[in-house]
Amino acid sequence: MKRLFLAIPIETQNNGFVPLLDDLRKRLSHEKMINWVRPTNIHLTLKFIGETPPQDEPKIIEAVTKVIENHRSFTMDFNRTGVFGSRYAPRVLWLGMQQTPEELLNLEEYVLTAFDSIGYQRDRQNFVPHLTLGRIKNLYEKQYFSKVIQAVEQKTYIHQEVKEISLFQSILRPDGAVYKVIRKWNLIL
Repeated sequence: MKRLFLAIPIETQNNGFVPLLDDLRKRLSHEKMINWVRPTNIHLTLKFIGETPPQDEPKIIEAVTKVIENHRSFTMDFNRTGVFGSRYAPRVLWLGMQQTPEELLNLEEYVLTAFDSIGYQRDRQNFVPHLTLGRIKNLYEKQYFSKVIQAVEQKTYIHQEVKEISLFQSILRPDGAVYKVIRKWNLIL
């Protein structure tokens, strides 16, 4: 079985993403229990599928193909940082959007409906489009962490035209996950 997810690949070079990540890593270098993401692994998850039997791949590909044939490219601006969890027990540091494009919300709904129809039910959680910067196991200085995060300038770090989505396989390794593209679909330009 393959561990699969559907996502929008995100460009992290030649924009503000790597400088933001590097600055946060430097300012929080004393926090040894934050697992920082690799810029090459950055994506916006539309649907985490999980462990998938090989015989389900064709129906997943067919369902996504039907969804994509009706969707146009659009742009996203990642311009807001935040934390999942409470300020007392933060779990994920992320980069998100102050305004989520309507096209992204529509695409997400069509994807979830397509997966519902082939037996992969949607999560109970609301869709919160974000890019994970780091996963937090524990913090030694929670107040300092909060101060650093609150001081991050809320500006556009990534402006991206969404032209494609990809079906990825996540291969878990001791040094972190490796993502392999199974299939790509281009949105209508």
